[in-house]
Amino acid sequence: MSHSANTDTGHSGSADKERLPLLQTSGAESADQPSPLHGGNEHPLVDIPFTVTLDGRPYHGRGLSLVEAHVRGLPDPALDGQTRLVRLSFDFNGFSVSLQPKVRVIRGEDQLILRFTEPTGDHLPQLRYLLNEYISGDLVSLGQIIRSGSLGGPSGGKAGQPKPGFFGVLRRIAGTLAVLALTLALVGLAAMLLERRLLVTELEAPGLVTTSGETLRAVADGQISYLDPEAAEGEVVLALASTRGETLSVAMPCDCTAVPLGVSEGSTVLAGEPVLKLAGAGDAVVVEARVSAADLFAMQESGGAEIRLPDGSAVFGALAGDPVRAAAAAADGPTTVTLTPEPALAGARVGEVAALRVHREAGRLAAPLAEVWQDARDRAGAIRDDWIVPIFNQGSEAVSGFLAAPDPADAE
Repeated sequence: MSHSANTDTGHSGSADKERLPLLQTSGAESADQPSPLHGGNEHPLVDIPFTVTLDGRPYHGRGLSLVEAHVRGLPDPALDGQTRLVRLSFDFNGFSVSLQPKVRVIRGEDQLILRFTEPTGDHLPQLRYLLNEYISGDLVSLGQIIRSGSLGGPSGGKAGQPKPGFFGVLRRIAGTLAVLALTLALVGLAAMLLERRLLVTELEAPGLVTTSGETLRAVADGQISYLDPEAAEGEVVLALASTRGETLSVAMPCDCTAVPLGVSEGSTVLAGEPVLKLAGAGDAVVVEARVSAADLFAMQESGGAEIRLPDGSAVFGALAGDPVRAAAAAADGPTTVTLTPEPALAGARVGEVAALRVHREAGRLAAPLAEVWQDARDRAGAIRDDWIVPIFNQGSEAVSGFLAAPDPADAE
């Protein structure tokens, strides 16, 4: 869409009756001269579609600038040189924009020139915006209707977009796959966090990898003065300097291996505290831990706990022994439990510390809901049997008795 523009030059001498030359000239004069300039200003006329209403009569616009408007119609001769308030209307698709500047009417040979008496009035920002958008092509004209330039092409506004090439398609596919992979990663991360929050319990106390053999405990309060885990059967494996000034010696009770339980020479121990773990040839490697009553209940539900070793490997440890009796013996304090690793751990891991984690089945989360549903069904059944059915039976008997009663008229 091309936009024609005319520029103005020169004023006529008269202030009251200003006669201006035509926008177009004809004949030899137009061949020798450029398009005539008129109006004595430097603002070009733009052929944007508009209409002017002057004293209730419409006029068709021919050109518009920031300082004047050229219109065509059947003017009243008495308007020449008069000042009037006019309405400039710009029709869009579904709405219109109207401006109301004050103009001085100048009659030409085949048109009216409406010169704005206040070019910098309140109408200037809107008028300048419309003219600039029309000149830049953002607004185009379809007959007397103005519409956005982006709507002039095919539907969707994609007329100027080239088709993507092979690398463009490949880049788009790669972007789609990347977004899909990130979405799946986020979903997986959310599921893992939810699973850890609802189905996993981390035990506070760590477990100790040991053997299932006997445990040597301190016989009195004191300090370990001698410790020989490699002592043979019958030799002194432990010497304890008690707080009463006595030195107590403990002999190795079997031909087995002794593993210190976190003690060494010089360690202070209390009476009954575990000192050595005795491991025979046939003893299995187990994990012992002291857990609270709540953690013991969770371990009983799952049958054991996950044993995570220092090197990152993990095995399942089945709950061994009678945890209920152990809990009763420990009263309100922590309970010592034994976990049997599946598969079995090597003997070289004895003495290592392991983290314990209890996993619950997802189906157990719905168990309370199932209990609530069953309770609701039981209550509904009780209401039906105790209230609804008796009331229905009584109503049926009353209706049956009424229908079976003889009619008094028939009896007479």
